[in-house]
Amino acid sequence: MRNDNIESLTNQSISHTTAWNIIQKVGGKISELEKQDIKLFKENKLKGEKETKILFQEMDGLWLSMQGKDRPKGKKSRGNKEIKLAVAYDGWVKRSPGSNEYITHNKIACAGFASSKEFKELVDATIAKEYNIDEIEIKIINGDGASWIKESLGEEGVYFQLDPFHKSQAVIRNVENKKDARKLMKMLDEGKAEESLEYIAKLMIEQKDDEKQMKKLEKLYNYLVANKEGIKPYQKREEIKIPEAPEGIEYKHLGTMENNTFDTLASRMNAGKMSWTEKGANNLAKILALKTSGKLYSVVETYFNVIISKEKLTEIKEEIKLSAADVNKKQKKAKTYCIQRGGMPFEGCAMTNSRKAIREILRYKCLSELKVI
Repeated sequence: MRNDNIESLTNQSISHTTAWNIIQKVGGKISELEKQDIKLFKENKLKGEKETKILFQEMDGLWLSMQGKDRPKGKKSRGNKEIKLAVAYDGWVKRSPGSNEYITHNKIACAGFASSKEFKELVDATIAKEYNIDEIEIKIINGDGASWIKESLGEEGVYFQLDPFHKSQAVIRNVENKKDARKLMKMLDEGKAEESLEYIAKLMIEQKDDEKQMKKLEKLYNYLVANKEGIKPYQKREEIKIPEAPEGIEYKHLGTMENNTFDTLASRMNAGKMSWTEKGANNLAKILALKTSGKLYSVVETYFNVIISKEKLTEIKEEIKLSAADVNKKQKKAKTYCIQRGGMPFEGCAMTNSRKAIREILRYKCLSELKVI
């Protein structure tokens, strides 16, 4: 939320520096909690309450422009660094009774800069904190084929699916003829891996005199070969015995990751010409992921002191000198700041977790005075 929006909604001024400090405090606390969760997970002491036989995981990275000492060197990186995002859920439910729209059910998310191994540990701990992992029989991991996404492959009951968006994107970028591209995408959607690769090989023979197109087709061929095991959608695989879905939940096609990446991170972190320090981006990403999980309000409420100080209370009492009758009188223009008549922010609005958090904080204290316990 922009600083001027906060001021108009809450009648409280907050500087950019104060906003940055709050982000660092909250993000830093979330990082500490994540480390504790990973430790507990390794000790087999994490056991969530939610139970499901199948869990869907979708993962992707967002490339951010970095600044200062955190800016990677070399032409290949172009000063960008990838921050990782993972979401997990146990199925889909209708947005509302009678609706044709669906949303993911019991969605949780985690994000941050980390190595493949470190991020896998974070994902596993995040899932174990929410779900009883002893009950999970099947995990479907959906992604673009990056090596860090496949870190869990080889574990019992874990299957990889190549993300439909990235699969189609690869075809569109590398097959110039639209008719050929549509035909190839249909094959891939139907899970015909061998037939798809044979078709690309055929196109390469036909385009052997076009060096530019040949390179593109070769790139596409290699990409699909590297992710061959994930070409067929999970519902069409004989080796995956999909359990019966609980009442009210459905198992649908995977492919929500682009929307999740945009809604969770990109809309806030990749707008305009933003550039980041690793610490700043990491802290904000963790806050945004926790918000997506619906846990931000409870963490702020539990771990941050929002009790108003005696000094502040005395200051407020000294400022309130008008009687009840005087308050109702129309005030003349003056150089002093007049009392603003307004309810709590978001009064009468639909309550999201983030709005609840803001209302609870402002019930007791100015944003600029937040401090970690």
